[in-house]
Amino acid sequence: MEQYKTVKRFKNPLISGGVSVILLLIIASVGWVVWSTIWKAIILAIGGETITMLSAETQGHFMKEAVEGTFFWFIISPWVWFTLNLGNYGKNKKTLKQPQAGIRYLLLAILVGMLGFVLFVGMMGIWWEPFNWQVLLRPASEEQALLAIKGWGALNFFTLSVILAQIPLVSLFEKYPFRKHTQDSWASAFGTLFLGLFLALFNWIIFILPSFIPLQTGGQAITGVPFDGWSTAIAWCQLFIFFFLLPAEGMGGYPQKFFTTRQPWAGLIGLVIAISAALVALPLLRTVLTPLAESVGIVPDIAVASFALTIINVLLTWHHHFDDYPSQTLISSTFARNLVQLLIVLVIGTVLGILWIKTLHIWPFGGNDLGLGHPMLGILGGQFVYMMPMLYMNTFFDKWPMAKSERVAE
Repeated sequence: MEQYKTVKRFKNPLISGGVSVILLLIIASVGWVVWSTIWKAIILAIGGETITMLSAETQGHFMKEAVEGTFFWFIISPWVWFTLNLGNYGKNKKTLKQPQAGIRYLLLAILVGMLGFVLFVGMMGIWWEPFNWQVLLRPASEEQALLAIKGWGALNFFTLSVILAQIPLVSLFEKYPFRKHTQDSWASAFGTLFLGLFLALFNWIIFILPSFIPLQTGGQAITGVPFDGWSTAIAWCQLFIFFFLLPAEGMGGYPQKFFTTRQPWAGLIGLVIAISAALVALPLLRTVLTPLAESVGIVPDIAVASFALTIINVLLTWHHHFDDYPSQTLISSTFARNLVQLLIVLVIGTVLGILWIKTLHIWPFGGNDLGLGHPMLGILGGQFVYMMPMLYMNTFFDKWPMAKSERVAE
């Protein structure tokens, strides 16, 4: 195999990161128009007249949920599985050159996401009517379409369960217990993957499913709604995600590192901190952001969720594309440097969090369909349309095109 090395086009991390963000915004804008238009056409082709006969409001909601499902299952979940759980296992099997290696791995990830979706829905749909293929793809009436919308909602947020359950195994627990008890990278990667899938499914059953589909027996409700409503639940989830990402994304293992670095204790402490911090931050941010939410006509807890997700995007972007600036050369103390990075993320994230809520309607991946009529993911889903190219560029594509592959002389 020919050997290549990755060389960044801009040496200065601030210039490189800034250009990357501009490029990513273009990719997100164009990419979502293309993706959503293609999948809308495919879903309409499968559904035929059964979808076109629905009322305009129901049809719009149905298409939004269905297209969102393709993005969540085929793009977001596979990235967690391939990059975080498997450590990009096998990415460079065929070539080290970019973008060829990244394109091959991206197509493989999408294929795995599709297969996972077909298997999951195929099994769930045998006895669960909201997940039946006929209901999900060819609803025969308004009532069945509304059932399909609930089914799509629950299915789509299996991806949230993947994030909540599988990422902490890496960010907080550092792939414990597999990394500790085996030197085989294959065993550690796949052990983490399948433990994470079990936890994701468990979390989906106890947390996501009752949020979308309440169950009754003899007219008596047998499930409750987590956090008394999805808006509050999703706000807490975004805050929880932010706090469990911090140790791995720029904070060098803190804050649990204050107590111990031994696993699983470090992971457990980090988990308690993340859960507690999310519970404390939620009412505080709700109070602060309620005037902003009311000014644009959204639920305060949705504003909290959006605000937290923006800061997560800034945190990830700063880590992956700004190389955790400032470097240790500029600030020798690791802890001091981490605090400066966190301050930068919080300041930029706060500004952009407010701007996103105010300007959602102008972005092609937010709330502006450019008159083309393709489905929009809105205030939360739209942010993932930016997030995924940002993550894929750094991991699958080794920062290409902001970095290039140069052949190593033999």
